[in-house]
Amino acid sequence: MKKFSIFALAAIFFAACTTDHTVDVQPCDAPETLTVSFEEDTRIQLNENQKTVWTEGDFVSVFYRSNANQKWQYQGETGARKGDLKRISAGSATETMPRVVVVYPYNDSYYINTETYNVEATLPAMQHYLKDSYGLDGNLMISSGEYNQFSLKNVCGWLKLQLTGNGEVVKSITLKGNNGEQVAGQIYINSADATATLASEMGAADDNENSAGGNLVFEDTIIKEVTLDCGEGVTLGSEATAFYIALPPQMFEKGITVEIADTSGYKMTQSTDKSLAIERNTIQPMAALAFEEKIAANQIHYTSSDGKIVTPNKADAFGVSIKSNVYENGKGVITFDGNVTSIGYRAFFKCSSLTSITIPDSVTEIGEGAFCWCDGLTSVIIPDNVTEIGDSAFRWCSSLISVTIPDSVTEIGEGAFCGCMRLTSITIPNSVTSIGEEAFYCCSSLTAFYGKFASDDNRCLVVNGELTSFAPSGLTEYTIPNSVTLIGSYAFRSCALTSVTIGNSVTEIGDYAFCECGCLRSVTIGNSVTSIGEGAFCGCNVLASVTIPDSVTSIGDYAFYVCSSLTSVTIPNSVTSIGDEAFYGCSSLTSITIPNSVTSIGSYAFYDCSSLKTVYCKPTTPPTGDISMFSSNAFGRIIYVPASEDDSIINAYKAKQYWSDYKSYIYEYDFSAEQ
Repeated sequence: MKKFSIFALAAIFFAACTTDHTVDVQPCDAPETLTVSFEEDTRIQLNENQKTVWTEGDFVSVFYRSNANQKWQYQGETGARKGDLKRISAGSATETMPRVVVVYPYNDSYYINTETYNVEATLPAMQHYLKDSYGLDGNLMISSGEYNQFSLKNVCGWLKLQLTGNGEVVKSITLKGNNGEQVAGQIYINSADATATLASEMGAADDNENSAGGNLVFEDTIIKEVTLDCGEGVTLGSEATAFYIALPPQMFEKGITVEIADTSGYKMTQSTDKSLAIERNTIQPMAALAFEEKIAANQIHYTSSDGKIVTPNKADAFGVSIKSNVYENGKGVITFDGNVTSIGYRAFFKCSSLTSITIPDSVTEIGEGAFCWCDGLTSVIIPDNVTEIGDSAFRWCSSLISVTIPDSVTEIGEGAFCGCMRLTSITIPNSVTSIGEEAFYCCSSLTAFYGKFASDDNRCLVVNGELTSFAPSGLTEYTIPNSVTLIGSYAFRSCALTSVTIGNSVTEIGDYAFCECGCLRSVTIGNSVTSIGEGAFCGCNVLASVTIPDSVTSIGDYAFYVCSSLTSVTIPNSVTSIGDEAFYGCSSLTSITIPNSVTSIGSYAFYDCSSLKTVYCKPTTPPTGDISMFSSNAFGRIIYVPASEDDSIINAYKAKQYWSDYKSYIYEYDFSAEQ
C-alpha cells in the first residue's frame, strides 16, 4: 500500500521541478512575534461562554511569505482571546509568496500551495478527550493575510455525544459514517475562508495512482473511522457527560455508527440511519445515550468478529497467560500466571491506560513492540531470566521513569527504548553483547549511561569503538571521546547540541549520525575521518560552515541535505565521489570548489542551491554526473573548468553527457595561478 508521504514528496518534487528560481527563507526574514486572535465565534476550548481561549504553550505552523513551515509558540497564559506568538524554528523554503498563512496546531507535515494559498494537512484519526471541550489536537484552524495580525477560523465542526451511566468508565469512542465517508486523513484547506476539500472528493482511492482533480490519491490518505481516546477513562453518572469529536464538514447521508468501549473491554455499539450534517465551526448535539456495562471489570474478554462478547481462557488473552486484568484507583494493572515464557509481538501495543506491570520470572524474551506506545507506563521490572529485549519493545513509553536491565540480557534491540523521554539514566549490564540502532533515540532527559560500554564521561555507549547512543540532556557542546572510531547511525539524531568536535580517533561518520540537529552551528571534523555517511548532517538547518579534512574520500548521499544556512564548505582533494543530493537545498551556498580528485557527482547533488553563483570544477577529466546536479542554482550561475591551450578540457566538458546541458554556462579558468 502506498503511503501518504509518497504523495507529499511527489507534490514537493513537482513544485520544485516547475519553479525557475527558488529561495531559502531565513529566520531574519520574519518578525520576532505575530499577534493572533480568533474569529468571534471560533472555539478551541469551550468555556462558559463558548468563546475561544489560548492554551499556554500552544504551537502553530506559520508560512511566512514562503512555503517554509515554521514553528511558532503562544507566549501567554491559558485563557486569553488574543496573544503574541514567537518563532521557535524556521523551516526551509523553495518558493516565495506575498501572503502569510497561520495554521493551528503545528504539524511539520503541512504543505502549502504558494499560488492558491491552500494548505494540505491531515486530520488525525485519533483525538483526545478534554473535559467540557474537545481535544486540542483534533481541531484545525487557519488564517491568512499580508500583515502580522491574524484571526484564526475553525476548519472543522463537532459532534456532541452525550452519555449517561452508573459508574462505568469510558475508555474510547469510535465513529464512522454508514456510507463510508471520510472522517480523517488528507484534507485541503482554503486559507481565506477555512473551507475544506477532502481527499475522498478528489477521486477514487485504491492502490493505483489517480489523477482526478490533478492530485494523486492513495488509499491510506482517506480514513473512514475516527477514535476519541479518553485516556485513563471518564466515569459516567446519571447526569449526561459530553464527548466532542471534531469532523470535517459534510453530510452523512445514511447516518453514523459509534462504538463505545469501557476500561474493562466491553463495547456498546449505537447507530442511526438518519442523515446528519456537520457544519464548519458548529456543534451538532445528539440525544443522550445510556451506557450499560455488561461484564465485570476484572474479567478478561474481547469482541469476536461476529460481534459476540467472549470470555476466553486466560491463555488466549494477548497471547500470554493473564492472571488478573483490573483497574485499581483508576489505573490499569496486569499480573500473569507463572508459566509465561515470552511476551509476544505487540502484546500490549498502545495500552495507554497501563501504568504498571510485573513480568514473571519465567519470561525469557520481551518481543518486538511488546509495550510500544504504552504512554502511561511509569515503571517496569524486567526479571533476571530475560535474555532479549526486542526491537521497539518500549518505544514511546513516554512516562517511563526508570528501568532496570538484569544481568541475563544479552541483546537490546533497535529502538528498544526510543522516545522514553523521562528516563534520566541507564545501566547496561556486563551480559549485553549488542545494542541496536536508535535504542535510546529521543530519550531527551538522559544525562548518563553506566555499566558496560559507558564512555569515561558517561555520556555515550561505545560498542567495539562504535558510538551507538548519546545522553543529551543539559549539553550544548560536545567533544567525541578518544575511544570512538565510528560514530554510529542515528547516534546524535535530533539532539540540541550547538557545537561538536570530532577528534582524530574517528574514521567514519555513520548514516544520519547528526540528522535533524536543528541547533548545530559548528562542526570540527578530525583528520582521520575517511567517509561521511548517508544523511550524516541532513536537516541541520542552522549549520553555517564545515571544513572537510583531507582524509575524507567520499561524501554520502544526502550528507548535507537542506543545510539551508551553510554558507561555506571546503571539499578536499582526497574526495573522489559526491553522493546523490549531497548538498540539495543548501540555499545559502554562493560558491563551491570541486577538487581534481572527484570522479563522480550524484543526482541532484547541488540542486536547489538557489544562491550558488560560482562553481569551480578542477578535474581535467569531467566527472560522471546527472542532468539535475546543478539545477535550480542562482540565475546565471557560472561553471569554471581548467584552461588548456588547445581548449580540449572545456570542449570535453561541453561534450560530456549531462555537462553538455550546462555548456552555455561553462568557462575556462586558470587554476594554476592559484598555486
